[in-house]
Amino acid sequence: MNRLAGIIVAAAGLIIAVISILKVIPGFSITGVGVMTILLGGLIIGLSFVNGPEKDETERMSTGGTLVNIFFSPTEVFQNLRRHPRWVVAVLIMTILSGVYSNLFLQRLGPERVANYAIDKTLEMPMIANNEQARKGVEDTRAQTIEDTKNPVNRIGQSIGTFFWFTVMFTVLALIFMLFALAMGGKINFWQAFSVAVYAWFPAAVIKSVLNMILLYIKDPADIHPIIGQGSLVQDNLNFLVAPKDNPVIWSFLGALSLLWFYWLWLNSTGLKNAGERVSGSTAWTTSLAIYLIVILLGVVSAFLFPSFIS
Repeated sequence: MNRLAGIIVAAAGLIIAVISILKVIPGFSITGVGVMTILLGGLIIGLSFVNGPEKDETERMSTGGTLVNIFFSPTEVFQNLRRHPRWVVAVLIMTILSGVYSNLFLQRLGPERVANYAIDKTLEMPMIANNEQARKGVEDTRAQTIEDTKNPVNRIGQSIGTFFWFTVMFTVLALIFMLFALAMGGKINFWQAFSVAVYAWFPAAVIKSVLNMILLYIKDPADIHPIIGQGSLVQDNLNFLVAPKDNPVIWSFLGALSLLWFYWLWLNSTGLKNAGERVSGSTAWTTSLAIYLIVILLGVVSAFLFPSFIS
């Protein structure tokens, strides 16, 4: 990890935050993006102090080869990542695909409909619905929220935020992988674990993004949920068996029984087994299943706490 790159990213974030706070550019209001960019730079600087795995005579697979072969020969890719871990290009591609779909989604459904729907659902939350002052506060933000949704600068800021959250998520996953491996008598270097987290996620993310873009223009916009649709339009799970407004918790649970999630489980287990220094198949599968169950739990809890947003 390049320490200089981290310093540059943090400095850019500081500039963005200052410009936004001082309103040097009219309509430029992405202070949060500036803060996230500063934090991203700090994270990069921190990770630059983490040593990589020991090198040997294994020839480095090209980045292009890694990105393609992860779909067809994942074992070979993960074995190469054991000595030559990498991640930036894959995360950039996922960020770009996410940003493209997000912009196409807004264009297809209309920023007004998406923003108004989110505000209306916020107003339905008990803590807001039962508080007149809170309701007024949310209503007062409606016009600005619609303008912010239309603003192309804010969309670019959202992509920066996506890259930041991807990096944070993969950092957390890498640490979990290391802890599980250590607890079960295995061994895996942080960058090996980080590469597994990224490249196990990459194929499913690319497939889902491409299918989402296709389905976005096949489906009638009126049939697309303004909030759920932003996450995925792919019906590869069992949540079609129940209506989200009637059983949000069950709907969320069934949604996790997904072909793409099962694909990730297999890839993640394959990656941990082949990219780690000493990780058994049972350790790899136990780790992957534990994280999968955590994801299911988080989804169920979110559906329980905020049912109106998926109704």
